[in-house]
Amino acid sequence: MATIRRHKVLILLVMVLGAAIGLGYSAIQKKSYSATASMQVSDPNQELTLLDGSYLSQNTPLQLASAAAPQVTRQEILLGVKSALNSSLTTTQLQNAVSATIDPNSYLIDITSSAANPNDAARIANAFADVDSTVTNSETRAQFASQAKSLSRQLKSQLRLHTPAADLQATQTQETLNRVQSLASVATPLSISAAAAVPTSPSSPKPTRNTIAGLLIGLFLGIGLAIGRDALDRRLRHASDVSAVINEPIVGFIRSSALGHAGMGAREPGTRLTLSDVDEESFRILRHNVRFLSADMNTVLVTSPMAEEGKSTVAACLACALAESGTRTLLVECDMRRPVLAERFGIAQAPGLADYLTGNADPSQILQATPIGVGRQSFNGNGAAAELGDPVDLVCITAGSAVPRPAELLASERFGKFLREVGEVYDVVVLDTAPLLPVADTLGIIPEVSTVLLCVRLGQTTRDQARAAKAALDRLPDRPIGLVLTDVREQEEGYYGYYGYARAGGAEASPAHRA
Repeated sequence: MATIRRHKVLILLVMVLGAAIGLGYSAIQKKSYSATASMQVSDPNQELTLLDGSYLSQNTPLQLASAAAPQVTRQEILLGVKSALNSSLTTTQLQNAVSATIDPNSYLIDITSSAANPNDAARIANAFADVDSTVTNSETRAQFASQAKSLSRQLKSQLRLHTPAADLQATQTQETLNRVQSLASVATPLSISAAAAVPTSPSSPKPTRNTIAGLLIGLFLGIGLAIGRDALDRRLRHASDVSAVINEPIVGFIRSSALGHAGMGAREPGTRLTLSDVDEESFRILRHNVRFLSADMNTVLVTSPMAEEGKSTVAACLACALAESGTRTLLVECDMRRPVLAERFGIAQAPGLADYLTGNADPSQILQATPIGVGRQSFNGNGAAAELGDPVDLVCITAGSAVPRPAELLASERFGKFLREVGEVYDVVVLDTAPLLPVADTLGIIPEVSTVLLCVRLGQTTRDQARAAKAALDRLPDRPIGLVLTDVREQEEGYYGYYGYARAGGAEASPAHRA
């Protein structure tokens, strides 16, 4: 059922296509009319009561009809029908125009003919019934006439003997001869039970039947395509798929609507992007889950198997959620190949991390504070609540100026020292790093961090990519790993349970949690 729900659009399209093909096929078909004549089969031998039983039939009505049905289209009948109709059709065409079937209830032989004209259909069916019954009856009567001649000769021989026994036999033979002579005149093994009537409507095409058949074929074909597509699709589409490939805990579910944001209150140049209440709550849940993932979460590295999987969104919004809670948080953009945070936050791209690592900038020059919330109640490290309306800032270090070999910079001793120094100043340092598989930049950083978050985009990340990312992490020093599923669709919201979030009278209502 889940497969059908996921591919319901495909199934509906195939069903519509099937119905359209059925209707189109009906439109191009030529009209054809069918007429049926029925014949009854009987065994004339049953009228004989011969003492020796030589003429008694052992055949059932079904056997008699089964033997007679194929004879309807034998060559002799075809020639007779062609002559009777004075038809220009060949015997082969006439043979193809009719079919002889047996009614299982009455054991009648139904002769059905098809033609483009309703009158022709009835004429052909009746002609076959007339010719077949006439020829068959004549052949049967001729057989009885031949038997009568044989019995007549036998009777003469018996009469010449003039013995009591011969006279008795002659009497019996005479009785049989009388019956056989009678059958030679009136035997009717085939009789027309019902003549074919002129049809009032065509037997084909049948638009309704063909359309429904096309619809049903489209349904089954659509379901087959959906199942086949799922079987051949290597992309991870569900949380269970991800867990089966990467045996690590899932710590967050991020909806499609959150992708591309820099965080709570994040902004693009001249435009302020605001996450929905549901999306903000998803990052607060992620914040709590990451804290339970590792006792030491001083440095949290966020990466993904490939690009465009939402890692920058997760890193930025997680950092905002941490800062919002009063945690001293530093967001560092380590993806120097495709930096995005400067544009999303509306801050300067340089100087940044690359400028510091190359010795072209001091620490004070690369730190940039950006407001992430106003009018929210936050808590400092001692648990004291700040006043409502106090601004909350996030300290961010962008990727900085473009450099030719970022992997060497990130694997340098200077970067390791940088992480140790900022780790002493900030409670949590969140690193937005490059994808694991395309480049080696992130592999040199993981040994320096305390926690790793691997973002997997549902419907995009493949099983092979996920396995390769897990294998790359397994070759590095062991670190707590949490999975963050991104691009979760509305129809897949059963994966997580904070959808009761709403506003009432301008105030935020408490989120409703589900299992």
